Amino acid sequence: MNYNLVETFAILAKTLNVTKTAEKLYLSQSAVSYRLKALEDELGVMLVERDRGFKKIKLTAHGKTFMSIALDWENINGKIKHFSSSSSKKAISVGVVDSVNNYLFTNIYKEIFKNPDVQLTIKTQHTDEIYEQVAGRIIDVGFVLHNIPMNKIEYKQILDEKMVLATKSKDMSNLKSVNPKNLNPEKQIFFNWGDQYLKWHHKYFPQGGNPKLVTDSALLSFDILDQDSWLIVPISAAHTLAEKFSDVYIIPFIENPPHRAIYMISNITPLYSNTEVMDNFKTLVEQHMDAHKTWQNNY
Repeated sequence: MNYNLVETFAILAKTLNVTKTAEKLYLSQSAVSYRLKALEDELGVMLVERDRGFKKIKLTAHGKTFMSIALDWENINGKIKHFSSSSSKKAISVGVVDSVNNYLFTNIYKEIFKNPDVQLTIKTQHTDEIYEQVAGRIIDVGFVLHNIPMNKIEYKQILDEKMVLATKSKDMSNLKSVNPKNLNPEKQIFFNWGDQYLKWHHKYFPQGGNPKLVTDSALLSFDILDQDSWLIVPISAAHTLAEKFSDVYIIPFIENPPHRAIYMISNITPLYSNTEVMDNFKTLVEQHMDAHKTWQNNY
């Protein structure tokens, strides 16, 4: 079977859009349609239901079944392409949300980086993308902020972090704690830390308020923080921020926001060749998180 046909279907099954699939593969839409038809003819089944314009599609029952096979094939083909240069290495790929990747996992990556026998691939992704790629065994391990029950996924909560205020405002430098009611919402750098956090946030700040900045990048929010702004962050991120900038003040709340939970997820049936390196990686992560819990309790 021609791999190009399987690759095209794998991307089409994820995008459910011929135009987007064509763009990802640098093909014409007619070439995508041709490959799909050729694959269906070879398999002897219909994989997608087409609308009149054939721009949006829906997977048939056969298509949903074959999608899992196609994603496995895509993953294995990628490993084959890199086999000659990395055959002696054990490969592992992880997907991590931005705020965890930048401020919590650096020391873990450094430790793995020292091991010449392990090839690590790191992807910074949104939670939904991580679940999708773990389910499809495109990545081996994911780290997310929400537990979404899925049949193919096993999960474990590895950390529960309290949230604190970070600011460079000298007016707050002597505060031992802060009441959120006393904060000016128009000076806030807003980052969405999840549904429970939003409920707490809306209790103190009107939903129609005007934050100084709304962003989904923890790195950007840290770099842009000034003496006329504030933000709410997990204690690990606040610690990193304080190490980077000497003029940052970290202040606990009188009424704490909900803690940030971090979950480690993986497929219940991982690729056999990856099980040993995955187990070692998970153990390393749990060791670092246990150390972080001890540090957080003494902070």
